Amino acid sequence: MQRHALPICTILLLIAFTGTGLAESGSSSETPPPAVLLVDEAFARGGAEAASLIVPFLKDPDLTVRTHAMRRLVEIGEPAVDSLLAALGDESTRWTATGALLNIGPPAVRKTVLAVKDKDPPVRRGALFILQQMGVTSSAPSIQAALSDPDVSVQVQAIRTVAHFRGQGALRLLLEKVDTGYPPLVRDAAIEALGRFGDEALPSLRSLYVQGGAEMRVAAVRALGGTGTPAGIGIVRSALSDKSALVRYYACRALADAGDTVSAEAVAALLGDPDPAVREAAGEACARMPEAAEKALFGLLRKGTPLQKIEAATAIRKAAYRPAVPLLAEVIRDPLPEVRLSAAAALMVVSGPEAVEALLNGLRDPQIRWVCILGLRQAGSAAVPALLRRTGDPELDFWKQHVLAGMEDRAIEGCVETLVREKDAGTLSAALCTLQQIRDARAAWPIVRMLGDPQVGQVAVFLAARMGQVAVEPLLLSLQDENPGVRSRSADALGEMRESRAEAPLRERLNDPDSDVREAASKALRKIAHPP
Repeated sequence: MQRHALPICTILLLIAFTGTGLAESGSSSETPPPAVLLVDEAFARGGAEAASLIVPFLKDPDLTVRTHAMRRLVEIGEPAVDSLLAALGDESTRWTATGALLNIGPPAVRKTVLAVKDKDPPVRRGALFILQQMGVTSSAPSIQAALSDPDVSVQVQAIRTVAHFRGQGALRLLLEKVDTGYPPLVRDAAIEALGRFGDEALPSLRSLYVQGGAEMRVAAVRALGGTGTPAGIGIVRSALSDKSALVRYYACRALADAGDTVSAEAVAALLGDPDPAVREAAGEACARMPEAAEKALFGLLRKGTPLQKIEAATAIRKAAYRPAVPLLAEVIRDPLPEVRLSAAAALMVVSGPEAVEALLNGLRDPQIRWVCILGLRQAGSAAVPALLRRTGDPELDFWKQHVLAGMEDRAIEGCVETLVREKDAGTLSAALCTLQQIRDARAAWPIVRMLGDPQVGQVAVFLAARMGQVAVEPLLLSLQDENPGVRSRSADALGEMRESRAEAPLRERLNDPDSDVREAASKALRKIAHPP
């Protein structure tokens, strides 16, 4: 029922405000849409005839026209009801017609009750919804009769309406609909509706759970969870140990939906259940209340069976639960590759420096390496400083560089940050090499800015000269830099590139006040003039 509230509220507001807007526009110089004038012409005829002519405008593409038509139909009142009820059968006019009928109010009730037996199922369904919204309790006999309607969608709406009104016999009628002989949509609607009865439904639902077969116990568990009452939730907790896997599955789901943190430890115990569907439902429930399940999940990661470790890591991954990172960093070294893979997948989702370090270590493991690569790339610029630090292990350093090569924009950001903050020459050189491999104008500028660095300036010259055209513009501008070291190294790089566009700027540097710059410019011009 909740899903219908927004459209109806919107329709009622449109009716309330559009009339004012149109009245104001009538006194202004603005001309209303032609269709609005046609609606008014039809309205002038009055009565049922006017309504039949106006109803087609409820599907007009112009919102102004549709809402004006609704307002006029409401003004016609009871004579418009027949046409509006018929419009419930057309999906393009169903909600606008519903809004108009609700605004007409009591004059529409008698015919709406009769429409519950209309030959068209959408009309019957719409009539039930309108009676529910109007709160017409006197229509209970017609609504209850609709529980046996041949159309499933009408039965579902009748169930919702009965639950809304409650009343004598309502609980009994809905309990009957939970029976396995009804279509799934009908059973689901009845189960959802029973939850609205709260404590009133508990005795019947408890009896249904105790005495029924597996499917009936499932229905009882779902409805008991929906009651939200302590007693109802208590019965659902006991269902976690039910002999039926299907009941245990729905018990996990119901407790998760209820946010029952008290049951977290008992739910986590089902992460080792023999049925995979139950394990999945238990994992989903733990992921929705990770703080409450933390003790149990951490215990399983430390001492559980391989299956429990995998499921616990999966639940932590779904929750993106950061406090688990230190423990996952240990589990990523588990003897079993399946367990290590689950831990790596969780670390991939959970961000933070410790997660990055653990994933870096995982690059050594060929069985989880691909997950670690994805996780490090996903971490983005936060992982770059650690990736740039060289270890002396050729294989690990190779895979670290492989990760960087696939990070693109995020690698640029991380490398630039490293160039600003890092002091280690090896790390700075790795950052420059990574930028050179990207071969993007955004990567060229940071390299050129490092030309004057006393530790890696020569490395920057070498790399800039090999970046091609993307580095030319930054190098030309750097010929004007206030630092003579930058000017001379820019000239060196342009000479190595044999860049003809640099000839004129380099000739200007022949008069540079710094002798090293003049010499570098001269050498560069000779290289450009005499390519190999």
